[in-house]
Amino acid sequence: MRKIVLMILIILISSLYAQTELENNPQLGHYLNKEEIDRTVSRDFYQTDPPDFARNIAEFEPMEGVLVRSPFGINYSLIASMSEQDKVVTIVSSSSTQASVISSYTSHGVNLDNCEFLIAPSNSYWCRDYGPWYIYDGSEISIVNFIYNRPRPDDNDIPIEVADYLNITLYGMPLEHTGGNYMTDGYGISASTDLVQQENSGMTVQEINDLMSDYLGINTYHILPDPNNTYIDHIDCWGKFLGVDKVLIREVPASHAQYDEIEATADYFASHNCSWGYPYEVYRVYTPGNEPYTNSLILNKRVFVPITGGSWDDEAIESYEAAMPGYEILGFTGSWESTDALHCRTKGIADRNMLHVEHQPYWQQQYSGSDIQFNAQIDAYSQAALLADSVYIAWRIADEQWNYEPMTNSGTDIWDASVTVPSASDEFQYYIHAQDVEGNAIDHPLAGAFDPHEFAIMQMIALGDLDENGTVEAFDAAVLLQYVVGFDPLPELDPLPWDPARITAADVDGSMEIDSYDASLIMQYFVGLITEFPVEE
Repeated sequence: MRKIVLMILIILISSLYAQTELENNPQLGHYLNKEEIDRTVSRDFYQTDPPDFARNIAEFEPMEGVLVRSPFGINYSLIASMSEQDKVVTIVSSSSTQASVISSYTSHGVNLDNCEFLIAPSNSYWCRDYGPWYIYDGSEISIVNFIYNRPRPDDNDIPIEVADYLNITLYGMPLEHTGGNYMTDGYGISASTDLVQQENSGMTVQEINDLMSDYLGINTYHILPDPNNTYIDHIDCWGKFLGVDKVLIREVPASHAQYDEIEATADYFASHNCSWGYPYEVYRVYTPGNEPYTNSLILNKRVFVPITGGSWDDEAIESYEAAMPGYEILGFTGSWESTDALHCRTKGIADRNMLHVEHQPYWQQQYSGSDIQFNAQIDAYSQAALLADSVYIAWRIADEQWNYEPMTNSGTDIWDASVTVPSASDEFQYYIHAQDVEGNAIDHPLAGAFDPHEFAIMQMIALGDLDENGTVEAFDAAVLLQYVVGFDPLPELDPLPWDPARITAADVDGSMEIDSYDASLIMQYFVGLITEFPVEE
Protein backbone atom coordinates (compact mmCIF):
# COMPACT_ATOMS: atom_id res chain seq x y z
CA MET A 1 0.00 0.00 0.00
CA ARG A 2 2.88 2.34 0.92
CA LYS A 3 4.49 1.66 -2.47
CA ILE A 4 1.25 2.50 -4.31
CA VAL A 5 0.91 5.80 -2.41
CA LEU A 6 4.55 6.61 -3.17
CA MET A 7 4.07 5.90 -6.88
CA ILE A 8 0.97 8.16 -6.98
CA LEU A 9 2.91 10.95 -5.28
CA ILE A 10 5.76 10.59 -7.80
CA ILE A 11 3.31 10.78 -10.71
CA LEU A 12 1.60 13.84 -9.25
CA ILE A 13 4.90 15.59 -8.57
CA SER A 14 6.16 14.76 -12.09
CA SER A 15 2.98 16.09 -13.64
CA LEU A 16 3.19 19.27 -11.55
CA TYR A 17 6.87 19.67 -12.51
CA ALA A 18 6.02 19.22 -16.18
CA GLN A 19 3.28 21.83 -15.90
CA THR A 20 5.60 24.29 -14.10
CA GLU A 21 8.36 23.65 -16.63
CA LEU A 22 5.96 24.47 -19.47
CA GLU A 23 4.82 27.67 -17.81
CA ASN A 24 8.32 28.93 -17.06
CA ASN A 25 10.32 27.67 -20.02
CA PRO A 26 10.96 30.46 -22.54
CA GLN A 27 12.76 28.02 -24.85
CA LEU A 28 9.66 26.19 -26.04
CA GLY A 29 9.94 25.74 -29.76
CA HIS A 30 7.41 26.39 -32.48
CA TYR A 31 7.87 22.71 -33.19
CA LEU A 32 7.02 19.92 -30.73
CA ASN A 33 10.02 19.65 -28.41
CA LYS A 34 11.54 16.27 -27.58
CA GLU A 35 10.61 16.77 -23.94
CA GLU A 36 6.99 17.33 -24.99
CA ILE A 37 7.00 14.23 -27.18
CA ASP A 38 8.38 12.12 -24.35
CA ARG A 39 5.86 13.12 -21.72
CA THR A 40 2.13 13.50 -21.49
CA VAL A 41 0.70 16.77 -20.25
CA SER A 42 -3.04 16.82 -19.86
CA ARG A 43 -5.06 19.55 -21.57
CA ASP A 44 -8.57 20.34 -20.50
CA PHE A 45 -11.06 20.70 -23.32
CA TYR A 46 -14.74 21.49 -23.06
CA GLN A 47 -16.85 20.35 -25.99
CA THR A 48 -20.13 22.12 -26.58
CA ASP A 49 -22.98 21.72 -28.99
CA PRO A 50 -22.29 23.56 -32.26
CA PRO A 51 -24.05 26.86 -32.97
CA ASP A 52 -27.30 26.82 -34.90
CA PHE A 53 -25.62 29.05 -37.50
CA ALA A 54 -21.97 29.86 -38.14
CA ARG A 55 -20.01 32.15 -40.44
CA ASN A 56 -16.27 31.90 -39.91
CA ILE A 57 -14.70 35.36 -39.98
CA ALA A 58 -11.66 35.88 -42.20
CA GLU A 59 -8.41 37.55 -41.20
CA PHE A 60 -8.92 40.33 -43.76
CA GLU A 61 -12.31 41.33 -42.33
CA PRO A 62 -12.71 44.21 -39.83
CA MET A 63 -10.74 43.70 -36.61
CA GLU A 64 -11.10 45.62 -33.37
CA GLY A 65 -7.58 44.73 -32.29
CA VAL A 66 -4.71 42.27 -32.24
CA LEU A 67 -3.61 39.73 -29.63
CA VAL A 68 0.08 39.44 -28.64
CA ARG A 69 1.83 37.80 -25.72
CA SER A 70 4.56 38.78 -23.27
CA PRO A 71 7.37 37.68 -23.19
CA PHE A 72 7.29 38.66 -26.87
CA GLY A 73 8.28 37.06 -30.13
CA ILE A 74 7.96 40.41 -31.91
CA ASN A 75 9.82 43.68 -31.47
CA TYR A 76 8.48 46.88 -29.97
CA SER A 77 8.56 48.78 -33.25
CA LEU A 78 5.93 46.40 -34.64
CA ILE A 79 3.78 46.71 -31.51
CA ALA A 80 4.10 50.52 -31.66
CA SER A 81 3.03 50.53 -35.29
CA MET A 82 0.01 48.31 -34.65
CA SER A 83 -1.03 50.49 -31.70
CA GLU A 84 -1.12 53.62 -33.89
CA GLN A 85 -4.51 52.67 -35.33
CA ASP A 86 -5.63 49.48 -33.61
CA LYS A 87 -6.08 48.08 -30.13
CA VAL A 88 -3.28 45.83 -28.89
CA VAL A 89 -4.32 43.25 -26.28
CA THR A 90 -1.29 41.80 -24.51
CA ILE A 91 -1.41 38.50 -22.64
CA VAL A 92 0.56 38.86 -19.40
CA SER A 93 1.00 36.43 -16.53
CA SER A 94 0.37 38.87 -13.66
CA SER A 95 -0.33 42.47 -12.72
CA SER A 96 3.37 43.00 -11.98
CA THR A 97 4.24 41.75 -15.46
CA GLN A 98 1.63 44.14 -16.84
CA ALA A 99 3.30 47.04 -15.05
CA SER A 100 6.67 46.03 -16.50
CA VAL A 101 5.23 45.77 -20.00
CA ILE A 102 3.58 49.20 -19.67
CA SER A 103 6.97 50.66 -18.73
CA SER A 104 8.60 49.06 -21.77
CA TYR A 105 5.75 50.16 -24.02
CA THR A 106 6.14 53.74 -22.80
CA SER A 107 9.87 53.79 -23.50
CA HIS A 108 9.38 52.34 -26.99
CA GLY A 109 6.65 54.71 -28.16
CA VAL A 110 3.70 52.32 -27.97
CA ASN A 111 0.34 54.14 -27.87
CA LEU A 112 -0.95 53.18 -24.42
CA ASP A 113 -4.37 54.62 -25.22
CA ASN A 114 -4.80 51.65 -27.58
CA CYS A 115 -3.45 49.04 -25.17
CA GLU A 116 -5.34 46.55 -23.03
CA PHE A 117 -4.09 43.59 -21.03
CA LEU A 118 -5.35 40.05 -20.48
CA ILE A 119 -3.91 38.54 -17.32
CA ALA A 120 -3.72 34.79 -17.93
CA PRO A 121 -1.05 32.08 -17.81
CA SER A 122 0.47 31.05 -21.13
CA ASN A 123 3.28 28.80 -22.30
CA SER A 124 4.52 30.50 -25.45
CA TYR A 125 4.09 33.51 -27.74
CA TRP A 126 2.58 31.66 -30.73
CA CYS A 127 -0.87 33.13 -30.20
CA ARG A 128 -1.77 32.54 -33.87
CA ASP A 129 -1.52 28.82 -33.30
CA TYR A 130 -3.48 28.56 -30.05
CA GLY A 131 -5.60 31.71 -30.30
CA PRO A 132 -9.37 31.82 -30.81
CA TRP A 133 -11.23 31.42 -34.08
CA TYR A 134 -14.14 33.80 -34.55
CA ILE A 135 -17.59 33.19 -35.97
CA TYR A 136 -20.82 35.09 -36.28
CA ASP A 137 -23.44 32.76 -34.80
CA GLY A 138 -26.53 34.59 -36.04
CA SER A 139 -26.79 36.96 -33.10
CA GLU A 140 -23.25 37.93 -32.11
CA ILE A 141 -19.58 37.32 -32.75
CA SER A 142 -18.46 34.29 -30.77
CA ILE A 143 -15.36 32.15 -30.35
CA VAL A 144 -14.81 28.57 -31.47
CA ASN A 145 -12.22 26.76 -29.37
CA PHE A 146 -10.36 23.68 -30.59
CA ILE A 147 -7.82 21.25 -29.16
CA TYR A 148 -4.42 22.90 -29.59
CA ASN A 149 -1.94 20.57 -31.25
CA ARG A 150 0.74 21.13 -28.62
CA PRO A 151 0.73 19.69 -25.06
CA ARG A 152 0.77 23.19 -23.57
CA PRO A 153 -2.20 23.46 -21.21
CA ASP A 154 -2.13 27.22 -20.63
CA ASP A 155 -1.83 28.02 -24.33
CA ASN A 156 -4.65 25.58 -24.96
CA ASP A 157 -6.92 27.60 -22.64
CA ILE A 158 -6.27 31.04 -24.12
CA PRO A 159 -9.46 30.97 -26.28
CA ILE A 160 -11.43 30.42 -23.06
CA GLU A 161 -9.64 33.36 -21.44
CA VAL A 162 -10.29 35.59 -24.46
CA ALA A 163 -13.99 34.66 -24.51
CA ASP A 164 -14.26 35.62 -20.84
CA TYR A 165 -12.30 38.82 -21.46
CA LEU A 166 -14.58 39.85 -24.35
CA ASN A 167 -17.69 38.49 -22.59
CA ILE A 168 -18.79 36.51 -25.64
CA THR A 169 -20.05 32.96 -26.21
CA LEU A 170 -17.54 30.11 -26.43
CA TYR A 171 -18.12 26.97 -28.50
CA GLY A 172 -15.91 23.89 -28.16
CA MET A 173 -15.11 21.96 -31.37
CA PRO A 174 -13.55 18.53 -30.66
CA LEU A 175 -10.89 18.76 -33.37
CA GLU A 176 -7.12 18.96 -32.88
CA HIS A 177 -5.84 21.89 -34.89
CA THR A 178 -3.65 24.98 -35.00
CA GLY A 179 -4.21 28.49 -36.34
CA GLY A 180 -1.02 28.57 -38.40
CA ASN A 181 -2.44 25.74 -40.47
CA TYR A 182 -5.75 27.39 -41.21
CA MET A 183 -7.10 30.14 -43.42
CA THR A 184 -10.68 31.02 -44.31
CA ASP A 185 -12.41 33.42 -46.71
CA GLY A 186 -15.45 34.44 -44.61
CA TYR A 187 -17.83 32.88 -47.16
CA GLY A 188 -17.58 29.21 -46.26
CA ILE A 189 -14.28 28.15 -47.86
CA SER A 190 -11.22 27.25 -45.80
CA ALA A 191 -7.89 25.54 -46.38
CA SER A 192 -5.26 23.62 -44.40
CA THR A 193 -2.49 21.15 -45.08
CA ASP A 194 -3.13 17.47 -44.49
CA LEU A 195 -1.58 17.90 -41.04
CA VAL A 196 -5.17 18.19 -39.85
CA GLN A 197 -5.77 14.61 -41.01
CA GLN A 198 -2.58 13.32 -39.41
CA GLU A 199 -3.45 14.90 -36.07
CA ASN A 200 -7.00 13.57 -36.17
CA SER A 201 -6.14 10.13 -37.50
CA GLY A 202 -9.08 8.58 -35.69
CA MET A 203 -11.48 10.55 -37.90
CA THR A 204 -12.40 10.20 -41.53
CA VAL A 205 -12.09 13.20 -43.85
CA GLN A 206 -15.88 13.38 -43.89
CA GLU A 207 -16.00 13.51 -40.09
CA ILE A 208 -13.49 16.36 -40.11
CA ASN A 209 -15.51 18.17 -42.75
CA ASP A 210 -18.68 17.68 -40.74
CA LEU A 211 -17.12 19.32 -37.67
CA MET A 212 -15.87 22.22 -39.79
CA SER A 213 -19.35 22.65 -41.21
CA ASP A 214 -21.18 22.36 -37.89
CA TYR A 215 -18.99 24.69 -35.83
CA LEU A 216 -17.57 27.08 -38.44
CA GLY A 217 -20.02 27.01 -41.35
CA ILE A 218 -17.34 25.74 -43.74
CA ASN A 219 -18.87 24.04 -46.79
CA THR A 220 -15.66 23.64 -48.82
CA TYR A 221 -12.51 22.59 -46.96
CA HIS A 222 -9.38 22.34 -49.09
CA ILE A 223 -6.93 19.91 -47.49
CA LEU A 224 -3.61 19.90 -49.34
CA PRO A 225 -0.22 18.23 -48.95
CA ASP A 226 2.39 20.60 -47.56
CA PRO A 227 4.50 21.71 -50.57
CA ASN A 228 7.31 22.97 -48.32
CA ASN A 229 7.93 19.52 -46.85
CA THR A 230 9.07 20.96 -43.50
CA TYR A 231 8.61 19.87 -39.90
CA ILE A 232 5.76 22.32 -39.25
CA ASP A 233 3.35 21.69 -42.17
CA HIS A 234 1.58 25.02 -41.60
CA ILE A 235 -0.25 26.67 -44.48
CA ASP A 236 0.88 30.19 -43.51
CA CYS A 237 4.44 29.18 -44.39
CA TRP A 238 3.53 29.18 -48.10
CA GLY A 239 0.04 30.58 -48.69
CA LYS A 240 -2.49 33.17 -47.58
CA PHE A 241 -6.01 34.29 -48.50
CA LEU A 242 -5.77 38.02 -49.25
CA GLY A 243 -9.48 38.29 -49.99
CA VAL A 244 -12.44 36.18 -51.01
CA ASP A 245 -11.07 35.78 -54.54
CA LYS A 246 -7.32 36.25 -53.95
CA VAL A 247 -4.68 33.87 -52.67
CA LEU A 248 -0.95 34.47 -52.27
CA ILE A 249 1.40 31.52 -52.89
CA ARG A 250 5.16 31.63 -52.45
CA GLU A 251 7.35 31.30 -55.52
CA VAL A 252 10.80 29.75 -55.79
CA PRO A 253 13.31 29.32 -58.64
CA ALA A 254 13.17 26.14 -60.73
CA SER A 255 16.35 24.93 -59.02
CA HIS A 256 14.61 24.87 -55.62
CA ALA A 257 14.02 21.39 -54.18
CA GLN A 258 10.30 22.07 -53.70
CA TYR A 259 9.68 23.91 -56.98
CA ASP A 260 7.36 21.29 -58.49
CA GLU A 261 5.29 20.93 -55.32
CA ILE A 262 4.89 24.70 -54.87
CA GLU A 263 3.90 25.22 -58.52
CA ALA A 264 1.39 22.39 -58.25
CA THR A 265 -0.15 24.15 -55.26
CA ALA A 266 -0.42 27.44 -57.16
CA ASP A 267 -2.01 25.57 -60.07
CA TYR A 268 -4.43 23.92 -57.66
CA PHE A 269 -5.87 27.21 -56.49
CA ALA A 270 -5.86 28.65 -60.02
CA SER A 271 -8.03 25.73 -61.12
CA HIS A 272 -10.59 26.13 -58.33
CA ASN A 273 -13.34 28.69 -57.96
CA CYS A 274 -13.56 31.15 -55.14
CA SER A 275 -16.81 31.66 -53.22
CA TRP A 276 -17.95 34.16 -55.83
CA GLY A 277 -17.99 31.54 -58.58
CA TYR A 278 -14.88 32.24 -60.64
CA PRO A 279 -11.25 31.05 -60.39
CA TYR A 280 -8.99 32.47 -57.73
CA GLU A 281 -6.61 35.25 -58.63
CA VAL A 282 -3.31 33.67 -57.66
CA TYR A 283 -0.57 36.10 -56.66
CA ARG A 284 3.03 35.10 -56.10
CA VAL A 285 5.78 36.37 -53.80
CA TYR A 286 9.36 35.38 -54.58
CA THR A 287 11.09 33.47 -51.78
CA PRO A 288 14.31 32.04 -53.27
CA GLY A 289 15.97 31.73 -49.85
CA ASN A 290 12.82 30.47 -48.10
CA GLU A 291 11.97 33.97 -46.89
CA PRO A 292 8.83 34.06 -44.70
CA TYR A 293 6.95 36.66 -46.76
CA THR A 294 3.60 34.83 -46.76
CA ASN A 295 3.66 34.81 -42.94
CA SER A 296 2.14 38.29 -42.73
CA LEU A 297 -0.67 39.85 -40.69
CA ILE A 298 -3.62 41.67 -42.27
CA LEU A 299 -4.99 44.14 -39.74
CA ASN A 300 -7.82 46.19 -41.23
CA LYS A 301 -6.35 48.28 -44.08
CA ARG A 302 -2.72 47.55 -43.20
CA VAL A 303 -0.56 44.52 -43.92
CA PHE A 304 2.45 43.80 -41.71
CA VAL A 305 5.00 41.78 -43.71
CA PRO A 306 8.02 40.01 -42.19
CA ILE A 307 11.15 41.12 -44.02
CA THR A 308 14.71 39.91 -43.60
CA GLY A 309 16.90 42.79 -44.73
CA GLY A 310 17.67 40.79 -47.85
CA SER A 311 17.62 41.75 -51.51
CA TRP A 312 14.09 40.42 -52.10
CA ASP A 313 12.30 42.48 -49.44
CA ASP A 314 11.34 45.33 -51.79
CA GLU A 315 9.97 42.90 -54.35
CA ALA A 316 7.90 41.20 -51.62
CA ILE A 317 6.38 44.53 -50.61
CA GLU A 318 5.60 45.25 -54.28
CA SER A 319 3.88 41.86 -54.60
CA TYR A 320 1.53 42.75 -51.75
CA GLU A 321 0.92 46.24 -53.17
CA ALA A 322 -0.04 44.75 -56.54
CA ALA A 323 -2.39 42.25 -54.93
CA MET A 324 -3.96 44.60 -52.36
CA PRO A 325 -4.53 48.11 -53.74
CA GLY A 326 -5.86 50.46 -51.09
CA TYR A 327 -3.88 48.79 -48.30
CA GLU A 328 -0.79 50.13 -46.58
CA ILE A 329 1.99 47.54 -46.81
CA LEU A 330 4.55 47.72 -43.98
CA GLY A 331 7.70 45.62 -43.61
CA PHE A 332 9.21 44.63 -40.25
CA THR A 333 12.35 42.75 -39.36
CA GLY A 334 12.48 40.33 -36.46
CA SER A 335 13.71 36.96 -35.31
CA TRP A 336 11.94 35.41 -38.26
CA GLU A 337 12.40 31.91 -39.62
CA SER A 338 11.01 30.43 -42.83
CA THR A 339 8.55 28.45 -40.71
CA ASP A 340 7.87 30.97 -37.95
CA ALA A 341 7.41 34.69 -38.43
CA LEU A 342 5.07 37.60 -37.84
CA HIS A 343 1.75 35.88 -38.56
CA CYS A 344 2.54 33.06 -36.14
CA ARG A 345 3.08 35.50 -33.26
CA THR A 346 0.00 37.72 -33.62
CA LYS A 347 -3.75 37.10 -33.83
CA GLY A 348 -6.50 39.48 -34.90
CA ILE A 349 -9.55 40.06 -32.70
CA ALA A 350 -12.73 40.22 -34.77
CA ASP A 351 -14.65 43.49 -34.64
CA ARG A 352 -17.80 42.79 -32.65
CA ASN A 353 -19.46 45.84 -34.22
CA MET A 354 -18.61 45.10 -37.84
CA LEU A 355 -20.97 45.37 -40.78
CA HIS A 356 -21.10 42.37 -43.08
CA VAL A 357 -22.29 42.44 -46.68
CA GLU A 358 -23.44 39.27 -48.45
CA HIS A 359 -23.47 39.94 -52.20
CA GLN A 360 -22.89 37.75 -55.24
CA PRO A 361 -20.90 40.02 -57.55
CA TYR A 362 -21.46 40.27 -61.27
CA TRP A 363 -18.34 39.22 -63.14
CA GLN A 364 -19.53 37.83 -66.48
CA GLN A 365 -20.28 40.04 -69.49
CA GLN A 366 -23.49 42.05 -69.42
CA TYR A 367 -25.33 43.66 -72.35
CA SER A 368 -25.33 47.42 -72.76
CA GLY A 369 -28.74 48.94 -72.12
CA SER A 370 -29.80 46.14 -69.78
CA ASP A 371 -31.07 46.86 -66.28
CA ILE A 372 -28.90 45.17 -63.66
CA GLN A 373 -30.47 44.45 -60.30
CA PHE A 374 -28.00 44.67 -57.44
CA ASN A 375 -29.02 43.21 -54.11
CA ALA A 376 -27.19 42.61 -50.87
CA GLN A 377 -27.86 41.37 -47.37
CA ILE A 378 -26.29 43.85 -44.95
CA ASP A 379 -25.98 42.82 -41.29
CA ALA A 380 -24.93 45.15 -38.48
CA TYR A 381 -23.42 42.81 -35.89
CA SER A 382 -23.84 45.54 -33.26
CA GLN A 383 -27.59 45.57 -34.04
CA ALA A 384 -27.27 49.29 -34.83
CA ALA A 385 -29.53 50.73 -37.53
CA LEU A 386 -28.10 51.43 -40.96
CA LEU A 387 -27.96 54.98 -42.27
CA ALA A 388 -30.33 54.80 -45.24
CA ASP A 389 -28.56 57.58 -47.15
CA SER A 390 -25.20 55.84 -46.63
CA VAL A 391 -26.17 52.56 -48.30
CA TYR A 392 -25.43 52.79 -51.99
CA ILE A 393 -23.79 51.25 -55.00
CA ALA A 394 -20.96 53.26 -56.54
CA TRP A 395 -20.32 52.54 -60.22
CA ARG A 396 -18.36 53.85 -63.16
CA ILE A 397 -17.18 52.96 -66.65
CA ALA A 398 -13.47 52.17 -66.68
CA ASP A 399 -11.72 54.98 -64.80
CA GLU A 400 -14.34 57.68 -65.22
CA GLN A 401 -16.05 59.52 -62.38
CA TRP A 402 -18.00 57.49 -59.83
CA ASN A 403 -21.80 57.50 -59.88
CA TYR A 404 -23.79 56.76 -56.73
CA GLU A 405 -27.10 54.90 -56.77
CA PRO A 406 -28.96 54.65 -53.44
CA MET A 407 -29.98 51.19 -52.31
CA THR A 408 -33.40 50.71 -50.74
CA ASN A 409 -34.40 48.36 -47.99
CA SER A 410 -36.74 45.76 -49.49
CA GLY A 411 -36.97 43.47 -46.49
CA THR A 412 -35.10 42.36 -43.40
CA ASP A 413 -31.46 43.30 -44.04
CA ILE A 414 -32.01 43.13 -47.84
CA TRP A 415 -31.04 46.17 -49.90
CA ASP A 416 -31.58 46.67 -53.65
CA ALA A 417 -30.66 49.02 -56.47
CA SER A 418 -31.03 48.99 -60.25
CA VAL A 419 -28.51 50.40 -62.73
CA THR A 420 -28.87 50.59 -66.51
CA VAL A 421 -25.66 49.43 -68.15
CA PRO A 422 -24.35 52.24 -70.39
CA SER A 423 -23.77 51.77 -74.11
CA ALA A 424 -20.00 51.54 -74.02
CA SER A 425 -17.62 48.75 -74.93
CA ASP A 426 -15.63 48.92 -71.73
CA GLU A 427 -15.39 47.69 -68.15
CA PHE A 428 -18.20 48.35 -65.67
CA GLN A 429 -16.77 48.76 -62.15
CA TYR A 430 -18.72 48.92 -58.91
CA TYR A 431 -18.70 48.47 -55.16
CA ILE A 432 -21.34 48.53 -52.41
CA HIS A 433 -21.02 50.82 -49.40
CA ALA A 434 -22.89 50.77 -46.09
CA GLN A 435 -22.65 52.61 -42.78
CA ASP A 436 -24.57 52.39 -39.52
CA VAL A 437 -25.61 55.08 -37.05
CA GLU A 438 -22.62 54.27 -34.81
CA GLY A 439 -20.13 55.06 -37.55
CA ASN A 440 -19.21 51.51 -38.55
CA ALA A 441 -18.73 51.31 -42.32
CA ILE A 442 -17.95 48.60 -44.87
CA ASP A 443 -17.36 48.24 -48.59
CA HIS A 444 -17.91 45.19 -50.78
CA PRO A 445 -15.33 44.28 -51.90
CA LEU A 446 -13.41 45.46 -48.85
CA ALA A 447 -10.99 47.65 -50.82
CA GLY A 448 -13.95 49.54 -52.31
CA ALA A 449 -12.98 52.10 -54.94
CA PHE A 450 -9.36 50.92 -54.95
CA ASP A 451 -10.24 47.43 -56.19
CA PRO A 452 -13.91 47.25 -57.27
CA HIS A 453 -15.86 44.41 -58.82
CA GLU A 454 -15.93 44.62 -62.60
CA PHE A 455 -17.42 43.06 -65.69
CA ALA A 456 -17.19 43.67 -69.42
CA ILE A 457 -20.00 45.50 -71.21
CA MET A 458 -21.17 43.69 -74.32
CA GLN A 459 -22.97 45.59 -77.04
CA MET A 460 -26.39 44.21 -77.94
CA ILE A 461 -26.75 43.08 -81.56
CA ALA A 462 -30.23 42.87 -83.05
CA LEU A 463 -31.42 39.34 -83.80
CA GLY A 464 -30.41 38.31 -87.32
CA ASP A 465 -28.49 41.54 -88.05
CA LEU A 466 -25.09 39.87 -88.04
CA ASP A 467 -23.27 42.61 -89.96
CA GLU A 468 -24.84 45.31 -87.75
CA ASN A 469 -26.00 47.51 -90.62
CA GLY A 470 -29.42 48.01 -89.05
CA THR A 471 -31.34 45.67 -91.39
CA VAL A 472 -31.89 41.92 -91.51
CA GLU A 473 -31.19 40.82 -95.09
CA ALA A 474 -29.96 37.98 -97.27
CA PHE A 475 -26.35 38.92 -96.64
CA ASP A 476 -26.80 38.12 -92.94
CA ALA A 477 -27.99 34.61 -93.87
CA ALA A 478 -24.94 34.22 -96.12
CA VAL A 479 -22.64 35.38 -93.33
CA LEU A 480 -24.11 32.79 -91.00
CA LEU A 481 -23.76 29.96 -93.53
CA GLN A 482 -20.08 30.86 -94.01
CA TYR A 483 -19.60 30.77 -90.24
CA VAL A 484 -21.31 27.35 -90.01
CA VAL A 485 -18.92 25.79 -92.58
CA GLY A 486 -15.84 27.26 -90.88
CA PHE A 487 -15.10 30.44 -92.84
CA ASP A 488 -14.33 33.80 -91.22
CA PRO A 489 -17.09 35.95 -92.77
CA LEU A 490 -16.51 39.18 -90.78
CA PRO A 491 -12.73 39.42 -90.38
CA GLU A 492 -12.73 43.19 -89.81
CA LEU A 493 -15.86 43.52 -87.69
CA ASP A 494 -15.54 40.38 -85.56
CA PRO A 495 -12.78 37.90 -86.45
CA LEU A 496 -13.20 34.35 -85.21
CA PRO A 497 -14.08 33.33 -82.61
CA TRP A 498 -17.24 35.43 -82.66
CA ASP A 499 -18.13 37.65 -79.75
CA PRO A 500 -20.87 36.13 -77.52
CA ALA A 501 -23.21 38.96 -78.52
CA ARG A 502 -23.00 37.93 -82.20
CA ILE A 503 -23.51 34.30 -81.30
CA THR A 504 -26.70 35.31 -79.44
CA ALA A 505 -27.87 37.38 -82.41
CA ALA A 506 -27.30 34.41 -84.75
CA ASP A 507 -29.13 31.87 -82.58
CA VAL A 508 -32.55 33.01 -83.81
CA ASP A 509 -34.27 29.68 -83.07
CA GLY A 510 -33.07 29.70 -79.44
CA SER A 511 -31.60 26.20 -79.69
CA MET A 512 -28.22 27.23 -78.21
CA GLU A 513 -26.62 25.98 -81.43
CA ILE A 514 -25.68 27.94 -84.57
CA ASP A 515 -26.57 26.02 -87.73
CA SER A 516 -28.05 26.30 -91.24
CA TYR A 517 -31.59 26.37 -89.84
CA ASP A 518 -30.82 29.73 -88.23
CA ALA A 519 -29.69 30.99 -91.66
CA SER A 520 -32.95 29.70 -93.18
CA LEU A 521 -34.97 31.58 -90.56
CA ILE A 522 -33.06 34.79 -91.30
CA MET A 523 -33.96 34.39 -95.04
CA GLN A 524 -37.62 33.77 -94.15
CA TYR A 525 -37.63 36.93 -92.06
CA PHE A 526 -36.02 38.89 -94.89
CA VAL A 527 -38.65 37.84 -97.49
CA GLY A 528 -41.55 38.35 -95.06
CA LEU A 529 -42.56 34.74 -94.42
CA ILE A 530 -42.14 35.33 -90.68
CA THR A 531 -42.36 38.55 -88.68
CA GLU A 532 -40.48 37.38 -85.60
CA PHE A 533 -37.93 34.72 -84.78
CA PRO A 534 -38.76 31.60 -82.74
CA VAL A 535 -36.49 32.79 -79.91
CA GLU A 536 -38.79 35.80 -79.49
CA GLU A 537 -41.98 33.77 -79.16
